[in-house]
Amino acid sequence: MNNTMEWAARLAERKLGIGGSECAAALGLDPYITPRELWERKLGRLPEVADNDFMAAGRHIEPAIATWAMEKYGFHLRMRHQSLVHRSFSWMRANVDRLVVGERRGVEIKNVDRLAVQRSNDWGEDGSSDVPERHFLQCQHYLEVLNYDRWDLIACIGGNELRRYHIERDEEVIEEIIEREHAFWLMVEREEPPPFDYEHASTLPLLKKLYPGTNGMTIALPVEAVEWHRVLTDAVKRVKQYEAVVDGARAHLLDLLGESAVGKLADGSGAYTRKTVQRRGYEVAPTSYTDFRFKASKGDANDE
Repeated sequence: MNNTMEWAARLAERKLGIGGSECAAALGLDPYITPRELWERKLGRLPEVADNDFMAAGRHIEPAIATWAMEKYGFHLRMRHQSLVHRSFSWMRANVDRLVVGERRGVEIKNVDRLAVQRSNDWGEDGSSDVPERHFLQCQHYLEVLNYDRWDLIACIGGNELRRYHIERDEEVIEEIIEREHAFWLMVEREEPPPFDYEHASTLPLLKKLYPGTNGMTIALPVEAVEWHRVLTDAVKRVKQYEAVVDGARAHLLDLLGESAVGKLADGSGAYTRKTVQRRGYEVAPTSYTDFRFKASKGDANDE
């Protein structure tokens, strides 16, 4: 089975239960997808996420990372193409990346951008168990489905660094996973939607997908809409005020810098720089602009 066919099969399997990569979303702990969006997808009310270069890269790079891991860590890995189902809960499923031959241990493979690692405190040192929460929950989900005690997460960082993280079985976490995944799956079976998490970054894009057009009708909004209208208009005013403050401060600094290329702050915290950047012309005519930014001194992470 080639990568494309296997990916299509996995998408079909996802309608039958909750997979490891969906565990955090079902629990409301995924920074990229809410329980409501996952619920909508399980019921087929939203199209599957379109395949993209990032996803394709992961599928193509995964075998190379697995080979590298075998060479570096001295174990042999095998693939398991079939979806695995929990011994007691048919809705709890797993499509694992690799299993370690001769051991009761699995491997999850991640291709990770180095910049993402540098910007996050979620990734620990090689050999630790410190990984982003959604990956930790994914591994715990797999440990329960297969009834294993240990899972390795192999991360290729920036294409040239391999790290191995050790995830041990945590019974308290697994108990919580089972309880909350079961509650979520009951909502799917009963077609009872989880509430929207209005503060989640993905909710506004989700609502735009759910309501892409209009039916031409005029309705009377509930009383609570008045308060949310007040919150919205007040927030928009504040944003505009702060944008004006930002523009004013930037104008002061540009005037003080004049035609100079670098202007160092008197307190030693950093410097503002200006440089001309040339834009090459493709479909549009080539242009140039002057880049203006603040560079913090070493030890100060306040970059503008």
